Amino acid sequence: MITSAEALSRIPGWDGNDVSCTELEGGLTNRIFLVELERHKSILRLDAQHTAAFELDRPRELVVLERAASNGIAPEVIFSDVGAGILLSAFIVGRTWELSDLDDHENIEALSALLHQVHALPICGSAFDASRVARRYLKNLASRDELHSFGVRCLEIIDGIEGSGVTCLCHNDLVVENVISTSNLMLLDWEYACDNDPLFDLASLIAYHDLSDKKAKDLLSAYAGGESRELAEQLQEQVRLYDAMQWLWLAIRHMITGTAAQAARLDELQQRMR
Repeated sequence: MITSAEALSRIPGWDGNDVSCTELEGGLTNRIFLVELERHKSILRLDAQHTAAFELDRPRELVVLERAASNGIAPEVIFSDVGAGILLSAFIVGRTWELSDLDDHENIEALSALLHQVHALPICGSAFDASRVARRYLKNLASRDELHSFGVRCLEIIDGIEGSGVTCLCHNDLVVENVISTSNLMLLDWEYACDNDPLFDLASLIAYHDLSDKKAKDLLSAYAGGESRELAEQLQEQVRLYDAMQWLWLAIRHMITGTAAQAARLDELQQRMR
């Protein structure tokens, strides 16, 4: 893997001796560093040892991220080298959301407005194929019978869900940790962004954070501009889809790190899907 010093040395006009680079905690898919140069901060993201297991489309991400940044809803890209797995983006001064932020109706309205901005971006031409991604994830579980067995069940769930036929550019990883309040709301971590059903973004927030039925209803109502039984049913299907995708993704992580928290979450998702 490329080191942070090697990555920074590729940036034109930068003198590595003047740069401070500190690795931040967290993350398995990527390595994240806080970079400081002449009192200016930026975020350096590098591929990690296990990034390849998730087969991310870095060129697609860069296109989407630059469009989102030009619309003021994502960090500015300072430098990128997709072949080397390097992304340097602006450090956003703001407050990262917490789960309690979803208790405020004004926040729900603001988040819904942000989603409409995301979904109004030009499509990238690469549609989310849940079945294909699930099969790819499932191959990574082949050596662990207990994980592979339920992974097959997840694939059955995913294959049985029909799309609504509505497609737009989606973030696809909408969790509160990726929402940041500045002068406006912005989203971080666009690496899973592609063309998808817009309700999948709502579903990711609901399913990942185990939101109550009431909060899910409030979120959909704010996004749709009112209640709709048809949309509510479609959202339930997207939540089920997200649960199955989340289980497969987390199972791969569990094979690598094997924490008690991951095992507990996998069990929770299994019980919910049963």
